[in-house]
Amino acid sequence: MGAMMRHPTYDIRERTVNDNTVIELSGELDLMASTELVACLDAVCEAVPSRLVLDLRRVTFLDCSGLALLCRIRNRLAGGRGQLLLVLDDTRHRRLLRLTGLSDTFDIVTDVATALTRTSPPGRSDTSADGGI
Repeated sequence: MGAMMRHPTYDIRERTVNDNTVIELSGELDLMASTELVACLDAVCEAVPSRLVLDLRRVTFLDCSGLALLCRIRNRLAGGRGQLLLVLDDTRHRRLLRLTGLSDTFDIVTDVATALTRTSPPGRSDTSADGGI
């Protein structure tokens, strides 16, 4: 019998807002998704956006390969090549970043509008959003 085909359980949408690249990821950010998304996200990083906003609010599952993909993007934009902001409002995902020691390495906000106007240096999480959840 042939191999079973697995349909993607994720989606990616890219748009530009005032010279900012906004990428919305949704669904499961697991090994399969990360493997398939790496080339697309590498190409985005090669274009050297001044600000890359990764909207993860619709991500329903995030595992270590998804975290590795986020770190890869962060590293590719390091050294002043561009600013990376994560839009993240799921307390489970925020806790995962905190438990893995990664929350302080990303600039995290809770909505795209804040990300598009953010001027603080990378690595400062917006912890005020955790208080009311």
